[in-house]
Amino acid sequence: MKRQFDVLAIGELNPDLILSGFTVDGPRLGTEQAFESEVLTLGSSTAIACVLMQRLGLKTAMCSMVGDDTYGQFCRDALIAEGVDISGIKVAQGQQTGMTISLSYPKDRMLLTRYGTMSNFGTGDIDMDLLHDARHLHVGSFFIQSALRPGLEDLFAAARSEGQTTSLDLGWDPSETWDQAALTAVLPHVSVIFPNKVELAAITGCADVHDGLERLHAMGAQTIALKLGADGALYSSADGQIRHPGFPATVIDTTGAGDSFNAGFLHAMLKRSKPADCLAHANACGALTVQATGGTGGLQNYAQVKKLLNSSGR
Repeated sequence: MKRQFDVLAIGELNPDLILSGFTVDGPRLGTEQAFESEVLTLGSSTAIACVLMQRLGLKTAMCSMVGDDTYGQFCRDALIAEGVDISGIKVAQGQQTGMTISLSYPKDRMLLTRYGTMSNFGTGDIDMDLLHDARHLHVGSFFIQSALRPGLEDLFAAARSEGQTTSLDLGWDPSETWDQAALTAVLPHVSVIFPNKVELAAITGCADVHDGLERLHAMGAQTIALKLGADGALYSSADGQIRHPGFPATVIDTTGAGDSFNAGFLHAMLKRSKPADCLAHANACGALTVQATGGTGGLQNYAQVKKLLNSSGR
């Protein structure tokens, strides 16, 4: 069956206000800290991954919800400019679009988020025709989407029943409850899950990475692409594990690095690449992203990825 879209991305949509140029290592209450620059750009894990997949050559669409405000229009305009189909984005009258303030410190970042419409977006707001017309379903920020999460088991099951592949990015859980019951219900229908090392430990209660992977597989995960930051990534499935060391990068801003990893992995996966090549593409995209400000600032096209892969000999 020929489908119109390679990927349907479902999830949160909001801008990021990124503050950078801090000279201190992290936030401290009761102090004043100086920063050098700020930029307002497209944010949200799901939207960033969607845009970057479009830039890599996949045809994408997005389902989400924004308010009838300036930030909502900003996000829709940004997606349109990238060629993403936005027919599945609902505009909620009288509601505020979410907003994330990213404090980009030299060693890490801190995110401050007002959820706005992302707290109200549920599976009942999804255009099912778009779902049927996509090869792959990707959902991001599992834990912060309280209205969407309860319906994801049925949504993923519906996609898999039609022969689609699926992926899930977890993100941080601000409540730090890490709803294992909801996650366990969804995992059997997920082709590949994208946790990072911190999320894996929080979800599974395992400090050791390999113990955590084993536990996540026991919860129902089929394929895990574990993001390890500067240490690269690890692929784990019933066929075994594969490690990729990553690529050297001068880090300017880590915003969107994980979303870029997702985009690179899925681009390669949908091109039927081998797992090792999927990891290499994912790490290359992540390395390119951290060398510019904003989640969509560093990775512009597939030619950059190919050049990095060729120059490294990987």
